[in-house]
Amino acid sequence: MSEKKEKAKKCPECGGKGVPTGKTWPLTSPMALMSGKLIIMGTLECQDCGNKFRKKLKELPLEGPEAKEEMEESKKD
Repeated sequence: MSEKKEKAKKCPECGGKGVPTGKTWPLTSPMALMSGKLIIMGTLECQDCGNKFRKKLKELPLEGPEAKEEMEESKKD
């Protein structure tokens, strides 16, 4: 199986590369749940200008071992 290459998140201010700061949370909205996917949001910081911003980091199926692990991990934080 081939792994998907993770796309670099761009800063909305300067277009620089955003680096995750470590804070993540599951998006719990009716629209996200209706689509059948668990969306993991996170904060990023631009390496160029220092701007902090939020972006979608992952999108997992709502059911399955990956989604359950991610929910348990986010509860620990």
